[in-house]
Amino acid sequence: MKRMLSFTLSCVISVMTVQAQSKVFKEVSEEISLQMRVITQDDALIGYLAFTQLEKANADSFNYKISIMDENLNDIGSVNFREENLNLQAVSFEQDMLCLAYIKSNVIGNNYASTKAFKKALDKAKHAVVTQFISLQGKILQTNNYNVDITTSETYGYNGATYNAHFAVGKLKRPVVLKNIPQKGFTCFYGDENDNNLLAFNPLGKQVWKKTLPKADGFSLLTSNNNIYILSKKKEKMLEGGFEVTGYNSEDGKQFSNYILKDKKGNSLKVLDFENDPATGKPVVSGNIINSKYGNNFMTPKHITKGTYDGVFTILLNGPKKSDIKETFSYWGDGSQSPNISTRAKFSENESFPRFSETVRDNNGNTYFVGSSLIKKTKWGAIASSVVLAPLIVVSPFILAMGGTQKYKIKDAMLVKQNANGGLTLEKVIPGDDARFYPNRMPLNEMDTKSYYSVFNSNTKTNFLIVDDVKNIVIYNINSKKIERTVSHKDGQVRTNIYPAKEGYIMVSEYNKKEKYTRLSIEAL
Repeated sequence: MKRMLSFTLSCVISVMTVQAQSKVFKEVSEEISLQMRVITQDDALIGYLAFTQLEKANADSFNYKISIMDENLNDIGSVNFREENLNLQAVSFEQDMLCLAYIKSNVIGNNYASTKAFKKALDKAKHAVVTQFISLQGKILQTNNYNVDITTSETYGYNGATYNAHFAVGKLKRPVVLKNIPQKGFTCFYGDENDNNLLAFNPLGKQVWKKTLPKADGFSLLTSNNNIYILSKKKEKMLEGGFEVTGYNSEDGKQFSNYILKDKKGNSLKVLDFENDPATGKPVVSGNIINSKYGNNFMTPKHITKGTYDGVFTILLNGPKKSDIKETFSYWGDGSQSPNISTRAKFSENESFPRFSETVRDNNGNTYFVGSSLIKKTKWGAIASSVVLAPLIVVSPFILAMGGTQKYKIKDAMLVKQNANGGLTLEKVIPGDDARFYPNRMPLNEMDTKSYYSVFNSNTKTNFLIVDDVKNIVIYNINSKKIERTVSHKDGQVRTNIYPAKEGYIMVSEYNKKEKYTRLSIEAL
């Protein structure tokens, strides 16, 4: 268990404490805004933070309150300060220090009387990424400001008085990511319209180094031991490929490795997860092997059933040398998995094609690929109509062209295990919400309503998978291969959601629309 925060000050955002690991928050005023964030250390949740923007202090700044809770939602501290308009981005913890990252702007978040007033404000616009370091005694020890270029525009909405208020909106091109570096401090990544930046700080908040990273379409940040890793995605012929991992020494920022993600055949790889392996603590990358012929087609059901991917992979980055890297590739595109898995990824056991979106790594060297199942059926009615109307040469092809001869449906969740030797098995089909059939032209992103995340209990070495769909949430125990719970999203006036919490636990959020309150509860798995 990570070392916990030990503030003794009182938390002010809570209206009442129901019991240990349960708390209720009331909506007290439209003029007071509240942002909730998790506090993480080594990518594990160790607490919660509520950032409240209170009344205006003057024309340019607000009063703010930071309220801190431990992993069980117990109040453990608060900090008050005054600053310009802030939007909290991330929170991390290391060596008795909290590090918070904000976007500060004198324009974004404000509303104006007219477009002319908005444009006038843009002439004096200032935006910055702010890092703030707070000690366990509740003192702000260090604040760093980094000017950024953010494209700002206006939108319209309700500001409490009028429905056509001119709101200023804008965001960073690459969002702020903040992580702790064990025993060393913190690292922060962000990108604006000009540059992508990586920074390192010591535990007291002093900047140690700053780097400008090469241009890319996307970035992911990971810390492992004393090193910092950046997963970047660059433009490539295979649209879902173009990934590479670059390692940096946290003390001096020196680059020590650069690994381009391709298999031995030269096929590009699509990354689904980039995390630390629970068994070794070293970085692990996992995802799909892109088919060289059909790999650029992945938007519709038909694309998936034609064989967009050739298999799956897991790569362990155990060190900076090439010999330290362990690659595991499992192919079905070459026919080696037949008859269980076809060359186009159809699993015979459930007659479905997987659409993997997440992976789960267990403590025994296995990688679980998680996603929704896609089933395909022939539209015999359309074919029959075409045959009947065959003499009408113009009408018959028109009917087939409009609707096609196949229909598709996203059905249950699939859990496929890749063992350390590359063997593949369909571990479980988890029943999901009932769905309708769609024609091929329907985008897969609109058909697939499921989302996935995992929870790990290090004490019992147990992995749990959360399958979140429109109607229900399913909690599945990967180790015992059993469904632990099924929770309905809606029960009368109460809307329930489930989120990851401290290790081995989940947070249950219940929003009562009629009574206008949110109850948060921490529950063990």
